[in-house]
Amino acid sequence: MAEIFNAKEQIQEVPGIKEMEEKGQFRSILGSLVVSPSKTSFESQDNDEKVILLGRKHFATNFGWIALACIAFFVPFFWSEFPMVKMLTANVNFAMTVAWYAALIFFVIQNFLLWFYNVYIVTNERLVDVDFFGLLYKNINVTQVNRLVDVNYSQKGLMSGIFNFGNVVVQTASEQRSDDRSEAAAFNFVAVSNPALVVKIISELMEIVDESSERRN
Repeated sequence: MAEIFNAKEQIQEVPGIKEMEEKGQFRSILGSLVVSPSKTSFESQDNDEKVILLGRKHFATNFGWIALACIAFFVPFFWSEFPMVKMLTANVNFAMTVAWYAALIFFVIQNFLLWFYNVYIVTNERLVDVDFFGLLYKNINVTQVNRLVDVNYSQKGLMSGIFNFGNVVVQTASEQRSDDRSEAAAFNFVAVSNPALVVKIISELMEIVDESSERRN
C-alpha cells in the first residue's frame, strides 16, 4: 500500500493530539475513546502506519444489558416460590441453578466482547470500521484518508447529551457500502464517545492530506 506521507510527521502535525498525549487524556485501552494507543495493532496494518484514534461505543450503551444481567443474577433466589419448581428434587434444582448462571456468564462475556471489539480505528493512512455480529461473523470496512470527502455527527436523546456520545458519519468519494444492509453508509460510527472531538481530528487529518497532496502537485 502506498504511503500518503510520513506517518511520524503527520502525527506531530495533527493539532491537539500531542497535547492530549502529554496530558494523558483518553489513554485507557478500556475507554470508549483512546488517543494514540501504544499497544494497538490490526490486520493488514503497515509497518509505518500509526493509530491515531481507537474508539468504540460509549460505555453507557452497556447499561441496558448490565441491568438485565443484575436482575437475572437474583432470579434463582426466588424461583423456589413457584409451585412447579418446588416439585423438583434438590439435585435438579441445583442443576438448573448451575445452568442458569452458566448461561448468564456467557451472556455477560458475549456482550462485553461485542462492545470491546466493535471498534473504529483512525490511522495516518486510513479509516477502519470493525463490526462484529455475534461471535462468529465480522464485517470490516476500510478506506484511505485521501478518499474522505465529508464527516459530521449527530446526537439524539437525553442519554447522548448527558454522556456526550453520538453517531459519526464519514462520507467517501466511492460508492462503497457495507455488507450489513442496516447501515446507511459504510463508515457509520454509532454512539461514539466525544463525537465533536472525533470529527475535529478526522477533519484536521483530511486537511493535512489535502495540503500534502497540493504541495506534491
